[in-house]
Formats: sequence, C-alpha cells, structure tokens
Amino acid sequence: MVVELLSVENFDKLAEFEKCARLSEPDVFLEELNCEKFKHETLAALQNPNYSLARCMLCAEGIEGNVIGRLDFSILSSFAFGGDMRAYIDWVYVLKEHRHKGVARFLFSHMEEYLTSIGINEYFLIAAENQEAQQFYRSIKDAHMQKQDILTNKFG
Repeated sequence: MVVELLSVENFDKLAEFEKCARLSEPDVFLEELNCEKFKHETLAALQNPNYSLARCMLCAEGIEGNVIGRLDFSILSSFAFGGDMRAYIDWVYVLKEHRHKGVARFLFSHMEEYLTSIGINEYFLIAAENQEAQQFYRSIKDAHMQKQDILTNKFG
C-alpha cells in the first residue's frame, strides 16, 4: 500500500475511487456521481487558496495504484490559549471489499506522521454512528470517545 496526497496529477484515481464507492454502497451514497461536476469542483478546490490547509490522503495498491481508501482532514488554527493547532478529520472511507485489512489504520498512521512533521499532535472527528466505524474508533491507540453536543448552522 502507498499513501499520497491528492493532487492535480492523481485526481483521476480519486474520481475512479468515487465511482467504485457508489457502486459498492449505493445506500451510503444517495446521490449519483456527476463526474464532470466532481472533477470541476475538486480541481477548482485544489487551486483555491481557501483550501490550503485541507488535505486528502489517498491509499492505493496494486501495480496500477488503484485507490482503495481516502482520508480527508483540515488543519485548524486558533489564537486560543496562546495559539492552538489541531486537525479535523472530515471523511474516512475504505472501499467495502478492502475493509478489515488495515487500510484505515494505514491512512491514520500516515496522517499522524504528516501532522507530527508540521508540529501538530492532536486530531478530532465527529464519529460516525455505524457499528463498523465505532469498532474502528475504539481500536485507535490512546484515543478517547466522548459525547458532546455539536452546534451546526448553515447560513446564507
């Protein structure tokens, strides 16, 4: 397995991964993938400075480097407590046929190495409630699950 950050050069691998994900779990991905729209929006985001602290790690395998998992996270910074930085994990997904083979753990390990290299040693995510995800979260060494209310507001 190999991990690489999403870039313009490897975008087509991500698009193929997204197609495969929707085929394998149509009940999770309720919207059909509009490939042209996905390509346009993702490539635009890669060029947009507002996304400069966002990362998408792709886990690939095989000779052709087919993507089998992805982990998306953003680096958050705040002036709280004299300056604070941590990562927020927004999306983790492994193709169904590749689960329980260490792919998500591999992605998390690479993310932690990356974060450590830039001086960040904490991340958080809003936990998915499905049993498979919960089992994975509980297996992460030194991680703590906690219940907190989350305020969200879509505006504008």
